[in-house]
This record gives sequence, structure tokens and C-alpha cells, in this order.
Amino acid sequence: MRPVDWKLVRSVVWLVMPTVAVLLFGAWFLAHDVPRIVRDRRDQISAETEAAANDARLDPSKADFIWQRGKGIVKGDAARFGDMFPADMTWKAWRPMRRFNQKDNMLGWRETPAGRLVWARGRTPDDDTLVYARLTGIDVRDYAFTLYAAVCLFLAVLVGMTFASVRFFVEYIHSRDDFMVAAAHDMTTPLVGMRYMIGRDDATAKKLNERMIRLVANIKDFMRLGGRRARPERKPFDIVAAYNEAYSLFRDDYRDVLDGRDAGFDASALAAPDGSRTLAMGDETLTIQILWNLLGNDLKYAAPYGYVQTTMSVADGFVTVDIADEGKGMSPREMSKAFNRYYRAKTVLETGKGGFGIGLPTAREFAEAMGGSLTVRANSPKGCVFTFRIPCAQRES
Repeated sequence: MRPVDWKLVRSVVWLVMPTVAVLLFGAWFLAHDVPRIVRDRRDQISAETEAAANDARLDPSKADFIWQRGKGIVKGDAARFGDMFPADMTWKAWRPMRRFNQKDNMLGWRETPAGRLVWARGRTPDDDTLVYARLTGIDVRDYAFTLYAAVCLFLAVLVGMTFASVRFFVEYIHSRDDFMVAAAHDMTTPLVGMRYMIGRDDATAKKLNERMIRLVANIKDFMRLGGRRARPERKPFDIVAAYNEAYSLFRDDYRDVLDGRDAGFDASALAAPDGSRTLAMGDETLTIQILWNLLGNDLKYAAPYGYVQTTMSVADGFVTVDIADEGKGMSPREMSKAFNRYYRAKTVLETGKGGFGIGLPTAREFAEAMGGSLTVRANSPKGCVFTFRIPCAQRES
């Protein structure tokens, strides 16, 4: 059974929120606006019917026929309407509209195969036995069913599409995670094999191999824990030695870029008069990975433009590592986004060098997991300063 991946849950919630908002709006529209639209439509039909009936009463020439009580159709197409409106019809049989059934203002309508027939009774004593009727082309559809059906169908399709999208998204994430777990598992086997093939006297290679195995294990733990990283170790370690190990990976490249010189390094502030040195408290492997990231970025983007200087100091219970460069630097806006996942600054993109924008966010995540921090600020007169802080441990003699 998979553990709950709360990052995935949050992503799914954000994914369905627009659909939920549309559903709420649709429900409000069905409950509030559709009845009003239907009512307004019916009022419009009623008003058109009343106007047409009054036109026939006021201008008999517009009437298709005139019916007289007790005589039937006395003028107009009796052959067409005579059977429908016989002479013995009562006023009630004419079915007057409810609010127009008074004797002096009686009017109404009848549906026929040819359309809506509207009528009005004469108002004067001379013609109060007459009915003036005319066929109209009034559109009597009120669209109530169409509106309800259309809105419900739209909401149903939207819910279906959202469900399909969420299902695809979750399956994609699970497939990606399964692939990463499988890849990490497959990487472990050759790394373990390499550990036994490395010569007994090659301590540096062995240490590097062990760190690679640890990093692969971190990936497996990250996926196994549902997107949460395992808690980092909290042990005292020599941060100067960690820096030297991280820098050794790039030493030759820095020397190529800096005309045979190494990047600057100053850890004198960590030394005490008695010869002891401040230790950091945290996870040595994660610290080396943070330094790998920072040194690798400066090698690609800053070293070609000037010096790179690393300075270590101690203050307020933290070891502070400042890595300053004279590269092109970043704007305040770019620095505010530098630790966003997948973000790459414009100056970085202009170099055409590879990268996915996940190194710095991961490095900051590691630093904060160890109780420290990773920030960036502008250097003077140009470039950037990345500051990594990690809790102090003790001094060793």
C-alpha cells in the first residue's frame, strides 16, 4: 500500500478547484438564474400575446376571423375555424387568460397546428358579444428544459473531464515514482559491486562510492516515504573536510578556468587559539551535496568571469559558508525566485548551459532539513554571494 503523498494530494486539490468553482457557480445559476430566465420568458410570451390580442380588437382588419356568441364565425375563414369555434361556445370554453377574464377586458390564446391563435372580446356594448381572433407567429417555447439540460450536461462533462485528468495525473506521478524507485534500485547493484572492486588502499574512491550509495538510498527513501525525504543525520563532522571533498570533484575544472589557480578558500575563522576547529552538526553527505551544487553552479556560470571565493566563519551557533563570485549576477527578481523548483535565471539561460532548475531548491531543502538555511544576495560590485548556514557542534583538538 502506498503511503499518502501529501504533495500529490495538494496538487490534485489545486487541479480540481476550478471544477469545484464552476460546479458551485453552475448550481447557483440553476437555482437562481434559470428560474428567473424562465419566468422572464413566460412574461415576455404573455406580453406578446396580450399586445397581439389588443391589436386585433382595436383594428378588426388584422383579425383572421370574428366570432359572435350564438352565431359562430360571422366574418373570416369559417371553413377553417368553424369546427374549432362553434356558435354555442361559452366564454369559459374560450379559456381566457387568468388576469384578463373580466367582462370588459377578456382575452386569451389557443394553440393550433398553424400557431398561436390570440383573441380579445369586444369592450363596447355594441360588440361585447364579438371575439376578434388572429393567428400569430409568437415563439411560445420557454426554453426551461433546454437550459436545465444544457447546464447539467456541461457540468457532467466538466466533472468527467476533471476526473479523467486527475486519474491521468495520479497515474503519471505513480509511474514516474515507480520508474525512479526501479532506477535507484538498479543503480545500487553496480555501486555495491564497485565497492568490492575498488582497491583496498584507495580510501578516497571508497568514500566517494559510499556517498553515491547513500545518495541512491536517499532517492529510494524519498519515493518510499511518499515524496518526503528521510530525516537527515545529526552528527558532528568536519565541514572543512567536507568542503575539500566536494571541491576535489571540480578542482581540475576550476584550474582550467582560472589559469591554473584554485578557487579561493578561507576557513581561518573556524580555528581557535588552542588549535581546535569548529565542527558542524548535521548530515555530512547532504552537506557535501549542497557544496557540490554551489561549487558546480559557480564553475559553470561565474568562474569564467572572475574569482570564486569561499569563506567560512562562526556566529550565533552556526557555521556560515559564503561562496562569492564575480559572475553576471542576478536581478532582485531573479534572486527572489532562485530557489523555486525548475526556475532558471535569464543570465543562466543566455549561457546555453544545461540544467533543470532543481539543484538550488534541493540544496535549500537539505539545508533547512538540517536546521540551517541557504540564501543568495548580490555581491559588490558584481556577481552573487550564496550563504549556507548549518548549526555548530563542538571543537576538536
